[in-house]
Amino acid sequence: MNKNFFEDENKKKTAVILCGGPGSRMGRLVTNKPKTLLEVHGKPILWYIFWSLYKHGFHKIILPIGFEGEQIENYIKELSKNTDCEILAVETGVDTSIAKRIDLISDLIKDDSDFFLLNSDTIFDFDIEKMYQIHTSTNSLVTLSSVQVASPWGIMSVVDNELVGFARAHRVSKLITGEAEEGYGLVNSGLAWINKSSLELIELDDCPDFETTLYQKVIDKKRASYFQIEGLWIPFDTPKDLNTINHLAIDDELSSSVLTKDTLRKFELQKSET
Repeated sequence: MNKNFFEDENKKKTAVILCGGPGSRMGRLVTNKPKTLLEVHGKPILWYIFWSLYKHGFHKIILPIGFEGEQIENYIKELSKNTDCEILAVETGVDTSIAKRIDLISDLIKDDSDFFLLNSDTIFDFDIEKMYQIHTSTNSLVTLSSVQVASPWGIMSVVDNELVGFARAHRVSKLITGEAEEGYGLVNSGLAWINKSSLELIELDDCPDFETTLYQKVIDKKRASYFQIEGLWIPFDTPKDLNTINHLAIDDELSSSVLTKDTLRKFELQKSET
C-alpha cells in the first residue's frame, strides 16, 4: 500500500466516538466521572483513543456526549489544543439510543463521506489504513471489524469428537452459531467504517438497535465488508478489567500514545486467572 494513501486522503477524515451513556457496569467508579475518563496507568481511556486516532490521520472528531459530557468535552479540547484536530461535542442526552445520537450529529458529517464509528471504552491500535482501503476498494457502505477474544471460561479442544485439550485464555477467532447452518461467526469489535449515505436505510429517530438494524440491511444489499484486526484491542467493561490492567507491570511502554499487542496478551492471561 502506498505510504501516503491514508495520509493524503485522511486529512479531514472523521471519527465519531460514542460517549454519552452512563457506563453503569462500572458501578461506583462512574458516580461522578464518565467511563471514558477512567484511568489506565495514570491516563484516561480517552487519552489513548485520541492519540491513536490522531496518529492514524483523523483530524475531525465528533463526540455525541451525555452523562458528564462537560467533563469529556473539556478534557479532549485541552488534550488536543496544540494539534490541528477539530473537536465537535454535541449534547445528545444520557439515555439516548445510538441511532438517535448519530442522527443528532449527522449534519456534522459531509454527505456521502465515510466516518469511523467507535466506542469510548476501548483502547486500540491496528492498521486502520488497511481497513479503510478495503472499505473503499470494495465500494462498501459499511466495513465491520472482527477480533479474537479470550474465553473467560476456558476452551475445550475437540478433534473428531474426542476431547484433546483444555486451556484458559486461548483466543477464539471463529464461532459456530446455533442459527447458522453453514459458515462461521466472527466477534464484532465495535469499530466500523460507515458511509453516511447508508444511514438513509433506517429510521434513526426510531431505531432501538442501530448496529443490528443498519448492518443487516447493508449486508442484505451486498454492500458490506469486514476486516480482521491484527493488533491491539482492549475493551473495558467492568471494574475488574481496569483493576487487571492497572496491576500489570508494563515498564515504560505507556509513555507512547498506545499500548502494545503484548499488553493484550498479558491482560487476557491475568484476567483469566482472577
